[in-house]
Amino acid sequence: MQEGRVIGADGVRLATRTLTGPADGPAFVLHHGLASSQHIWDLMVPSLARDATVVTFDARGHGQSGKPSSGYGFDHTVGDAVAVLKATRRKQRILIGHSWGAMVALEVAARKPSSVSGVVLIDGGVGTMRDGFASWTEAREALAPPQLAGMPADEFRAMIPQFFGDTVEVTPQVIDIVMSVVRVDAAGKIRPRLTRANHMRILRAIWEQDPVAMHAGLRVPALAILAASGEQAWDARKREGVTALRAAGAKTKVAWIEGIHDLPLQHPRELAKRIRAFSRTAVR
Repeated sequence: MQEGRVIGADGVRLATRTLTGPADGPAFVLHHGLASSQHIWDLMVPSLARDATVVTFDARGHGQSGKPSSGYGFDHTVGDAVAVLKATRRKQRILIGHSWGAMVALEVAARKPSSVSGVVLIDGGVGTMRDGFASWTEAREALAPPQLAGMPADEFRAMIPQFFGDTVEVTPQVIDIVMSVVRVDAAGKIRPRLTRANHMRILRAIWEQDPVAMHAGLRVPALAILAASGEQAWDARKREGVTALRAAGAKTKVAWIEGIHDLPLQHPRELAKRIRAFSRTAVR
C-alpha cells in the first residue's frame, strides 16, 4: 500500500494508505473505531481491492495522524473524512466505518450526502449511547479507557491473545495490528497513541449524537452490519436501535454476523464480501 497524507479540517495532517484497484472501480474509504488505527482493516484490504481502490486512514488523534487538543466533535471528524474521500479523485465513493467510525460515516451521509455514493456501518451508528446510561457522568466513568501507559511492551503483547479468547486466530499480523494503537518508548514501555483527554472528547461527541434522526433523513444507500455477539444486553440494545430506525421510517439495510465487535479481525472475508456486494447496488 502506498502511504500518503491528506489535510483534514483545521489543517490536521491525516496519515493514509492506498491500494489501487480497478481503474473504473469506486473508492472504498475505511474509517476505524475509537482508540484503534487504520491497521484494523489490514486483513480485509486485499479482498476489497478486487473491486475498488481502497484507502484507509488514521483519524485525528490516532495512529500516525496529527494529534491536536481540539476538534474531536463530529463537525471536524466529518470534515476530515470528506477530505479523504475527495482526495481519492474517484466519482463513486463508499465510506465504511467501524464502531465510532460508523458514527462518523453516518454523519457524513447525513450532512454531506454528495460526498458519498453510500455508507457501510460496521457494529456502530445504530443506537445511541444515552440508551445505555442514565447520565453522561455514568457513561464517562464506565467507558473511560484503561490505564495502559507505562506497561512494558512485552507484557502488553503477551496479553493480546487474552483480548480475543478463541474468537480470533492471533497471528503475528494480528499482533502487529493491535500493537499499532500504542507506541513503545525508549524504555520499552507503551503509550496509547490516542491520549486520554482526546479519547474523552470523542466519547462526549458520541454521547450527544442522535443516530435515529440522521438515518430517517438519509438520501444515500446505507448498510448496517451488526455483530450478534451473544452478549444479551449489547445485542438487545442493537435490536432496539434497529427497531427505532424502522419506526422512524429509515431505509437503512441491516444485516447481522455472529461474532465479536471487532468483526474486521474475526470475519474479514465475510465482511469484505458483504461490502463488495453492497457497493454493486449503491454505485450506479
